[in-house]
Amino acid sequence: MSLAEIPSRLEDALKSANRGVVVLAVGGISSDVAKQSWLSASVSTLSSTVPSTSATAWLTALTGVPADVHRVPGMVYRNGSGLVHAINGTPPIPDLPTVLERHGATVLARELDLLEGTWAQALLRGTNRIPAPPRHKLTAQAEDPPLLIANVVADLDKALPDHSFVWTYINIDDHVHQHGYDESVHEAMLRLDAHASRWAAQGWTVVAHSDHGQVPVDPDPGLVEAWDAIVREECVIPSGGAGRTRWLYPKPDRMEAVFDRVATTLGDAATVHHATDLGLPQPEAGPVVAVAASPRFPIPDPSRKFEHGGLSRDEIDVPYAVWQTVQ
Repeated sequence: MSLAEIPSRLEDALKSANRGVVVLAVGGISSDVAKQSWLSASVSTLSSTVPSTSATAWLTALTGVPADVHRVPGMVYRNGSGLVHAINGTPPIPDLPTVLERHGATVLARELDLLEGTWAQALLRGTNRIPAPPRHKLTAQAEDPPLLIANVVADLDKALPDHSFVWTYINIDDHVHQHGYDESVHEAMLRLDAHASRWAAQGWTVVAHSDHGQVPVDPDPGLVEAWDAIVREECVIPSGGAGRTRWLYPKPDRMEAVFDRVATTLGDAATVHHATDLGLPQPEAGPVVAVAASPRFPIPDPSRKFEHGGLSRDEIDVPYAVWQTVQ
């Protein structure tokens, strides 16, 4: 059961809904946290994408296709002779219809509405977009999860009377990167559960899911330096990937040598794979892929306290919750 099933699930919900469907796209919430907080919902578990990162996961969740079809394998990947950043860049993305576009959804895209790259365009194309609050307000809300939920709920309450299919992005992810699943996250999710129950009582089918979970990290400075040395000495361009899954672009005829060097250098902090074995498209993803097996793994941003991208259960297991009117 993967995120690719979400479009068909939403289409089934639209067919049977009484008043309409509300989708709460909650970034960065693990399945375990959701099950502890969304007490009024029916919560099941889906599998995120590989890597378990937003750029790949949200595109799969809305198009229903894997990375080797939508060609966004991670946050940073090869585009031509260099690297592109999926969120802020303008990589070519196949013209794939989303479930939002097919059914004329109204979206409160919030942070996503402020992005100008091709990734956000691919997600939101063909939708009725309610303009986002100013960036400084979104930043302040992301730092305070209960405040974030209060603002999302207020905006949804304004939008629901005039629409029958509403999708909103809820950015818990940024807070978790710095603070983990602290008390404020749990409080915010409990409040979201209460409001979802209220909307369900008013006749809405409310669906919530996330893109990935997160785990604590403590990157080893020595491994960070060693990774950078491999890139500098063995690769044609810098490394790409996403958090706890990173890949390399070795020089011609050096792939197996680089594979062995990465495995030896990272030791028990990682497992090393060929990109094709993980279903990652090439040439976008580099052919040698390291996946974290320890908090010591050399993530791209060592300042983060929690990270994702890897294959652990806490990163891969994502919630799919439904609140429905009891007939």
